[in-house]
Amino acid sequence: MGVMINVSMLSKDLLRKATTAIIFCSYTNRVARLIESVQYIPLNLNIRLAEELVKYPVKQRPLRANDEAMSILSQCKAPTMLENYEILFDPRYNIDAIKVFTELALRQKVVVKWCGTLNGNFLEYATPEHKDYHSYRIQDYDITCVI
Repeated sequence: MGVMINVSMLSKDLLRKATTAIIFCSYTNRVARLIESVQYIPLNLNIRLAEELVKYPVKQRPLRANDEAMSILSQCKAPTMLENYEILFDPRYNIDAIKVFTELALRQKVVVKWCGTLNGNFLEYATPEHKDYHSYRIQDYDITCVI
């Protein structure tokens, strides 16, 4: 399902017609200009999700995190540029961040500035010795990774 493309293949047309989440493993000035030119709106999910979760008792937050994240994202009507979304990797919440991106992409255009690393065919967040480490096999998701 998931594919990797070289950043040289990226165009305004590809961004406008995307039907999957586009994850940028490499984020250059050229990429930033292209995203801006097709009017993707940046979203800081960390702040918005934290504001919602703090309304719940601590013990309920893990149960509410995924639903609240999806609620916030579903309110975005314009093409969305996700950055600052590290809260999705918090092990207390047990969220599959890439699944969140793919579900959002079913409703609207979404690009993600990847905050981890690309390791072969895997997107990784943190390193294995950290509690918040996550590894996602690109082929398991309907995503386009730009390298």
